[in-house]
Amino acid sequence: MTLKTWVIGEVATAADLNTYLSAQVVGVFGSSAIRATAIPSPINGQVSYLQDKDHMEHYDGAIWQPQFSAMYVFQVTGPSTAVAAGSSALVSVVLPVSRFTTAPIIAGLATTGAYLTPVVNAVTTGTATIALVNNGAVSQPATQTLTGVAFMMSTGTATG
Repeated sequence: MTLKTWVIGEVATAADLNTYLSAQVVGVFGSSAIRATAIPSPINGQVSYLQDKDHMEHYDGAIWQPQFSAMYVFQVTGPSTAVAAGSSALVSVVLPVSRFTTAPIIAGLATTGAYLTPVVNAVTTGTATIALVNNGAVSQPATQTLTGVAFMMSTGTATG
């Protein structure tokens, strides 16, 4: 998508609006039915706001998808002791409660432990507890790095 920067005093023509502006704004619609009438052929990456659902959606080239209303990428270290073979240890991730009004979805978990599998144990608006399960035959050292993403979908969606 080509962008245009106007200078003071330059006239914005109808062609400018159709070419540049219409693809660079968030359209506000009363419902998805009204949006479908107004945008019969959406383009990949286009964004809209639905008033009846109170959330934003983006077009992925095939269908309209809900936008995240909050996201937080985290990296923590733990546990404080080694994880014996065949056992697990819990690691707590403190989440910014100012971003989440409900318990977020936790995804994209990875750890530096060669045989440790991160598994979501519990989630609240302020904390995610992740179990590091040792699937190996040897003990895994303490203080592994755990990374992941917490996100909350827009309210009014299946997961929000």
